[in-house]
Amino acid sequence: MSKKEIVAAIRKCTQELGHAPSFTELTKRTPLSRSRMKRLFGSYGMAIRACGMKHRCGAPISLDVLFPDWAKVVRKLKRVPTMYEYTRESPFTSKPLASRCKGWRRVPKMMLAYMEKQRITDAWRDVAEAIGRDRPATWKRRAPVRPVRPAGGGASGRWKFLKGRPTFGPPMTEFGMLCGPENENGVLFLFGMLAWRLGFAVRKIQQGFPDIVALRKIDEQTWQEVKVEAEYESRNFLRHGHLPSGCDLIVCWIHNWPECPVEVIELSKVWRSLMGGSE
Repeated sequence: MSKKEIVAAIRKCTQELGHAPSFTELTKRTPLSRSRMKRLFGSYGMAIRACGMKHRCGAPISLDVLFPDWAKVVRKLKRVPTMYEYTRESPFTSKPLASRCKGWRRVPKMMLAYMEKQRITDAWRDVAEAIGRDRPATWKRRAPVRPVRPAGGGASGRWKFLKGRPTFGPPMTEFGMLCGPENENGVLFLFGMLAWRLGFAVRKIQQGFPDIVALRKIDEQTWQEVKVEAEYESRNFLRHGHLPSGCDLIVCWIHNWPECPVEVIELSKVWRSLMGGSE
């Protein structure tokens, strides 16, 4: 379906139902796929707004609705789904569950508690077993943080030599990151390394969306809070189902979303500029 056809289908469903349709209601009446809608509009809410209507937010979706939907995905995959897998298989995005649980990693634990509270564990025994298999990876406690040695190493002034590891000569650059990022974590690290040069001071890095809360320098006496999302490719913002209204800036290594409605800093170009290369 084209953008024009999707808008027409939404308006037709609105006339038939008497209200802006939910995505589930729309897909029952049209051959529209979630991936197609995301590719063209970014999110279903943005598609509704493109029709000149307001997206119905209302009360949070009940666990009585979310649990059987999530459990059916677990049953189909025979394991706990990732955020991407759940969004692909479900009529819902991952946002309602992730928001309710304060993070996607906590969803299995909440679902198990829901089954026990509703006394439906026997009916969903295979789902409970899948959660149990996932528990070591999802609920594992963080390893204790080892104290950082003072600058220059220990008493001998050197760090401990690790046997069997390759050795190298000294780096030819004073930057702490030698190779370009290959994923979102690399982008996050690189932005933190370059933040001050770019006129930012990071206040907080968090698990949820957006990734970073920072202060951006407006002038010598004024800094303003901005919400920043890190992505390896700017188009991943769409794939992850984020709303543009939720952040002020995207930092990425590759900017491949020309129609992006949010300000973008492409770190690959910033890096080339710092190194004296052409953009």
